[in-house]
Amino acid sequence: MWLSRLFALLFLAAVAVEGQVKWWESATLYQVYPRSLKDTNGDGVGDIRGIIQVIPHLVEAGIDTVWLSPIYKSPMKDFGYDISDFYSVDPIFGTWDDFLALVRFLRDAGLRLVMDMVPNHTSDEHDWFLRSVNREDPFTDYYIWKDSLGVDANGTQIPPNNWLSAFAGSAWQWNEQRQQFYLHQFTAGQPDLDYRNPLVLQEMKNVLRFWLDNGVDGFRIDAPPHIIEHADFADEPPTNDPECPEQQFCQLQHIYTMNQPETLDVLREFRKTIDEYQIETGRVIVLMSEPSNLHNFTMSYYGTEADPIMDFPFNFNFIYDLPAETLAIDIQNAIEKWILDMPAGKTPNWVTGNHDQKRTRARQGAEFAIALNMINLLLPGVSVTYYGEEINMDNTFITWEQTQDPQGCNAGPDNYFLYSRDPERTPFQWNDQLNAGFTSGVSTWLPVNENYLELNLEAQRAEVRSEFKIYQALTEARKTAPAIILGNLNYVIVEEYVFAFTREITGAADNYLVVINSGYADARVNIRAALPQLPEIGFAYVTSLDSLITANDPVVLSDCQIVARGGLVILWK
Repeated sequence: MWLSRLFALLFLAAVAVEGQVKWWESATLYQVYPRSLKDTNGDGVGDIRGIIQVIPHLVEAGIDTVWLSPIYKSPMKDFGYDISDFYSVDPIFGTWDDFLALVRFLRDAGLRLVMDMVPNHTSDEHDWFLRSVNREDPFTDYYIWKDSLGVDANGTQIPPNNWLSAFAGSAWQWNEQRQQFYLHQFTAGQPDLDYRNPLVLQEMKNVLRFWLDNGVDGFRIDAPPHIIEHADFADEPPTNDPECPEQQFCQLQHIYTMNQPETLDVLREFRKTIDEYQIETGRVIVLMSEPSNLHNFTMSYYGTEADPIMDFPFNFNFIYDLPAETLAIDIQNAIEKWILDMPAGKTPNWVTGNHDQKRTRARQGAEFAIALNMINLLLPGVSVTYYGEEINMDNTFITWEQTQDPQGCNAGPDNYFLYSRDPERTPFQWNDQLNAGFTSGVSTWLPVNENYLELNLEAQRAEVRSEFKIYQALTEARKTAPAIILGNLNYVIVEEYVFAFTREITGAADNYLVVINSGYADARVNIRAALPQLPEIGFAYVTSLDSLITANDPVVLSDCQIVARGGLVILWK
């Protein structure tokens, strides 16, 4: 039974790989959270010149595409996701000339640049919003304005409905000057744009073209589920979740504020702009997006071969679908859920962390985080790495007094730690010097993790075996090994906690076997019983740090030992 099923999966995965002709289809993306990568002016906040300074590290790590979180002009109420000018760089990150230099230096190093695009909302300091408040045409209806339902007993204006912000509290903010409420699905400083207004859609398409003209290679669309709301503005039903704190987003079923069918129409218009630009310039541009909270709606972001939308939406299965007690079936399901549900002819992608999620190490532990990198980087398709994951950085403890994230601040001192995203956004740990070498200043915008004295890039570069050396070896295979670039995918559950997959291609000097032990005890297994095409002996390519097996050691595949929460990458012919 498992053999026939395995063959079907092999065929489907092969179909996804065969047509790879565009640079992004096998890209190794690296998310840069610009406040936290490298600071060059001593103010404790990372900047564009800092990114330029560390390009040699990105090259050494095997990265080929930088995905840059927002650097647009912003009052920073949500650290750049509240944009006051889509056409300029915020001074905290540098100048326009710095940005152009970044594009040039990345290109000279053979790297591409993808920008975060935030279409759902602007800052309340954006000129469009200020003019909309004043009812100046054509900006009067650029945002979602609604009348009050009246005044309550305390003299407070009553919002149009019960909708809640993703950052807690009402999604409606009263504007005294305009005498109406405006919708904000995030902070009150982030008013939602009205995409039922064609002028708004054209404005955002103009923004896309501007950045493409200035050398950007693509975009990641932020928060697409929120782009359109139901036109009736009805109350949303409660979830009746007893564990959800008062006024938190989880109190409502978001059937009117998320995942509306018209969302796809807006995304199609973005696709149309990108396709027109590609035809005009001959360049290959990537258009990717954050996923929906609903799997099927996420898959609809792909579109179809006849009606493409996104090149790919991000795949968060490794973030959401792997419990602390991960079984082999959980890993298989996370992979199958994407590959089998993905529309025909599309490209898969694999993500283990980002700026909104606990770091992989914090969720899964240090050892299994390394094993997940093995999976992430050796599966077919696009691989996405969050900054610091290449050295296995951990979440940092942040006190209430140190909290910066509005999502944490809005939750209050008793619950901030449940909602704050600050712990996964702390400065990159370059070395064991003051502030981990992140800045020459005396302070940092968020505290550096205290473990930086031992966990830092400089130390790992000096070691024979380290998290960074493992990451380098994996990206090297990803770039140079025919079996990884073009090979078929074949995977199987070996035992309850042992999952394995191969990447193989006829005529390759080396094929690859990846064996993962998700259990908390060492495992000894017969891989050949599950994958009989394997030879008796393979040779270790990459191993977990605490494994007794090291690179180039022979491995008996009928008696293979994998440490707890660890992994092996084995070469075979």
